[in-house]
Amino acid sequence: MELVKYVLNEVEGFEDFKERLVFDWGRSAIKWHQWVKANPKNVAEILPKGYLGEFPGLLNFTLDYSELRKLGENLSANREWYLQLSSINGIYLILDKLTGEQYIGSAYGKKGIWQRWSEYSKTGHGGNTLLKELCLIDNQYYKNFQFTILQSLPSNLSDSLGFLYQSPLVSIIMYYLQK
Repeated sequence: MELVKYVLNEVEGFEDFKERLVFDWGRSAIKWHQWVKANPKNVAEILPKGYLGEFPGLLNFTLDYSELRKLGENLSANREWYLQLSSINGIYLILDKLTGEQYIGSAYGKKGIWQRWSEYSKTGHGGNTLLKELCLIDNQYYKNFQFTILQSLPSNLSDSLGFLYQSPLVSIIMYYLQK
């Protein structure tokens, strides 16, 4: 089998379509390359600007800070992400990819996890004291953060429910801290 090497160059003037075009590959979908003149391709879909992709499920994703920010800046393009994240409360993990440190937090309120994560998307530290300190040392440090959900919690969980729910919530957080 002959090894073929392709050199790809970006074409100027099409920046607006980068990572947004979905082509119909037709019956030859198994091959990565096809000769354009012999197999013209139709654009099947133009994805909205800022689209992250289909929502993979509450416990099946990790977002880098840049993706979280992209989500926050493009909620209409990522409607399913927004709806899912704002419909549940939960316990989440922020991983510092540089040091491996893990920060565990909880989110509860009217807009669930999204309510809390939207603060991280805007500021990089979300008001978290430890993360704020890191961002004061290096104002771009938040780019090292990665976000994921560890456990979803009932949407009716709120701070106003007081001790009845606070004790189990603290127990769940302590469980993840000890892992």
